[in-house]
Amino acid sequence: MATELVGGPGQVAIYIPEGTEDIYKSNRMRGRVVGVVQLKRMPRTKRMEDYYFEDWDGSRRCTVGWPCEVVFAPDEDGCPLLREHVESLFNAGSFGSYVKRLQFGPFSLDPGMRDRLNRDFALLSCQ
Repeated sequence: MATELVGGPGQVAIYIPEGTEDIYKSNRMRGRVVGVVQLKRMPRTKRMEDYYFEDWDGSRRCTVGWPCEVVFAPDEDGCPLLREHVESLFNAGSFGSYVKRLQFGPFSLDPGMRDRLNRDFALLSCQ
């Protein structure tokens, strides 16, 4: 994924799953797209393993990562609900199969979803 996105116009949307455990205190962010990041070039002295994420208990939940720049991070109330977009674009009941793909890593958004999220974030930045 990094090869495709670094140095290009591609961005990564960040989603907080509906089933996120209470320990993470995600409250109203559950089920929402909470921001967009742009991947940066990996510094010569760093590796993916240097960008790990420490979980609430100190363990390494995500053992690899990538340097990135936040492009958009709306307030809690401005984060779009992914379920609403998925079921509007596809059909009622399609949400489970759509988000199941996230278990296998990032994937490219189809043009309709990309357009809807871009519209949401553009509207929020104008407010």
